[in-house]
Amino acid sequence: MNDTEALTPRQLRVIPHLLGAPSIEEGCKRARVSKTTVYQWLKEENFRKALKQRRDEMIGRALDSLKSNIAKATETLVKHLDSNKEAISIRAAENIIEFAQHEELEGRIATLERKFEEIHEKPAR
Repeated sequence: MNDTEALTPRQLRVIPHLLGAPSIEEGCKRARVSKTTVYQWLKEENFRKALKQRRDEMIGRALDSLKSNIAKATETLVKHLDSNKEAISIRAAENIIEFAQHEELEGRIATLERKFEEIHEKPAR
């Protein structure tokens, strides 16, 4: 039995409202369920797991959508580098530089993580 099978139909109905709202309170209003009830459910492991699973699925779909549009976004930024409007070309340049810096930092972090793992995997002498 998976986590969602252990939930009531009412709990299952509330989850999308919680995920689509900017706060738990707003999600409760949209689902027409009291905050007290939802906070009680959040103490239950199955409810928390189901909510987290649905949130992770939603984030995964959003990231997939972003990834599938990265080439188009890059083309747009590069095209705007040559804009006649200085503010637009500056902002495009800033975005490209920020992305490059982010990539460089990710590479450095990955290197540090590998070195950290190497140090901690060596047997003590």
